[in-house]
Amino acid sequence: MPTSNLLAVLWWSAYTVIGVWVHRTVPGIDFFAPGLILSLQEQSVRRTAALALVWMLLVEGMGSLPFGYGLAWYGLLAAMYFTGRWLFEARSILFMALIGAGLGVLHPVLIWGLSSLAYLKVGLEPLLIEGAMQVVAFPVIWLVAANLFPQRLKPDARPL
Repeated sequence: MPTSNLLAVLWWSAYTVIGVWVHRTVPGIDFFAPGLILSLQEQSVRRTAALALVWMLLVEGMGSLPFGYGLAWYGLLAAMYFTGRWLFEARSILFMALIGAGLGVLHPVLIWGLSSLAYLKVGLEPLLIEGAMQVVAFPVIWLVAANLFPQRLKPDARPL
């Protein structure tokens, strides 16, 4: 178990570093959202909660919106996942595409809503473009991360 824990820390640390780089390089793409879903599928709830907390703090710190975007974003993402897995196979690319579509709609709505609360002016067109990029990026990032996820960290009886 200690080597598995070390491997998990290394894997998720590398994922987080890449995620911060993606957030900085391509605004509007959330690299952490597919990782959160992957962690819900493959890891314990405790580890997923710790990752979600770290990623929420990073997202809140990297953005210019008032506190609440990361909490709403990841909270609604988890709600979409838990609700949708009743209807769909939890690890199917179709389900991930649907979650990506939901996030693509959610992104402009959350940004516009929170920016208006902070009296910030944002253009609707860039938000819609970022939402469309999230629709495409989410299932691709999830698929790549799921294929690169270390086999040793996957439980024998995989949770949904």
